[in-house]
Amino acid sequence: MKKSKPIYFVIGMAFLIVLAVTLTVFDESAEPQKESKAETEITGTPADKYDIDERDQHCGNSNAKTNQYIKEFKIPTPCTQPLSIIADSEGKIWFTETNTGSIAKFDPESKEFTEYPNDMWSLNTASMSWGIAHTEDNEIWFTDEQYGALWRFSIPEEVYSKFEIQGNAKKSFPQKIGLYNDNFVINDFTGNQIVVLNHERLDKGQYANSTLSIPEGFFTSQAVMDIEGNMWFVMWKYQKETILVKTNSVTQEIEQYTLPSSIQAPNGVASGPLGNIWIADTAGNSFYKFNTDDQKVTEFTTSKPSILTYGNSSGLIKTPITRPYWNAFDSNGNMWFNQQTGNRLAVFNPNSESLIEYDIPSKNPSWSDCGDLTDCGLSQSFGFTFKDKQVWFTEWVENKIGVLDTSVTIPILLESAKEEIVIPQGKQQEILITITPQTSQSMNLVLSGNSNSEMIKINAKTEPTHISEKVLQIPVTISVDENTHQGIYKILIGTQIPDVSVSTYVTIKVI
Repeated sequence: MKKSKPIYFVIGMAFLIVLAVTLTVFDESAEPQKESKAETEITGTPADKYDIDERDQHCGNSNAKTNQYIKEFKIPTPCTQPLSIIADSEGKIWFTETNTGSIAKFDPESKEFTEYPNDMWSLNTASMSWGIAHTEDNEIWFTDEQYGALWRFSIPEEVYSKFEIQGNAKKSFPQKIGLYNDNFVINDFTGNQIVVLNHERLDKGQYANSTLSIPEGFFTSQAVMDIEGNMWFVMWKYQKETILVKTNSVTQEIEQYTLPSSIQAPNGVASGPLGNIWIADTAGNSFYKFNTDDQKVTEFTTSKPSILTYGNSSGLIKTPITRPYWNAFDSNGNMWFNQQTGNRLAVFNPNSESLIEYDIPSKNPSWSDCGDLTDCGLSQSFGFTFKDKQVWFTEWVENKIGVLDTSVTIPILLESAKEEIVIPQGKQQEILITITPQTSQSMNLVLSGNSNSEMIKINAKTEPTHISEKVLQIPVTISVDENTHQGIYKILIGTQIPDVSVSTYVTIKVI
């Protein structure tokens, strides 16, 4: 499974820096970009960077919304386009404003925003600041793809500093930041390199980097360090070639693994508690586990997106997808990821193999095929961060940040038999899904399923099942086409209830 490529280290004066850049691939449900009108209306705000007919699309025009799990907050300055987000040690929330080049702070106790203008910013356009980090010396660091730079904001001094990313590429695209042992690891998305910069030396004005060079023509995913100090990332060509790379910055030993062709746009990469590597594929509905012991890859699909996210007024969307984008593990060992076109934040429990997908309240109709549908569209939520039992996130085209309270009890849990279910080609089998109420809330629900193979069908009762306080079991039939490839499949069975989708995975072995 290992594969050789001309990939090598260029050692600078300091440590290895990884620069990651992500390909933003928009859903087929997005409307074609409308031709801009010449007319403008000067507001004296960042919205002026867009013509009048473009402002709702890029700036949003709805108020902050709330559901039983999520509360949103509207940013006072219009059209800041918030992207990356981080919590500091005191519980304050910091985020980048990509349309102003500035850093902003939100105080969860006072509910007040503080925005810090960046006087060094001269761009008359937005710059995607995908990466953000908070250091122990009270600094915020963030990436900037337009300037090809890494920025520092000193919280005590309220002063910005800029460090241009150096490399062989004409233009760097620094993306995500990882902070490990006081070193920044940044993936240069299109700059053919992973860069490591030492924080302390940067603070002294010394730009000394180590670079891992990538062959031309490849994008690079987010780069992460595992518990043994190895760095992992994916270099990929969209729909052509995908290679997982493991490297040790001390020994400079490099290993490469060819990933399945179904992985087409692997942006997010995370190292799990057991050392496995988890990859989010923005080109589809799935995320993947790479087992570092036996090098096996397992695919997990998400639930299907709601029609209120993609609309399909034209009827042209045949395969709506959720686009998992970035992923990260919380302190409890659960993996979170955002669904760009599912308009959700999702959490996966690797032990129980269960999935909970939280609906984000706001939706911007300009990014979907909504037609006459109301409450339809996408908030383009990308960045998220953890603070205690909360998950904070940004809404790029709604000019909002939000908070998800994980302490709110989900009304039900779904479970299936944990053992592997064997089904011969051309056969079917009935399984039982156990529904366990977690609250006294009564509801009606219908189970549905999703699979990464069109050859495997999941059939459940079409009439709603009433759930109150008793544990129930609902039969589901799994049908395997005679042409299905033999192997292991993870199918998802779940239900959509108000504001959240609750699901469990079932392991199917086709023989």
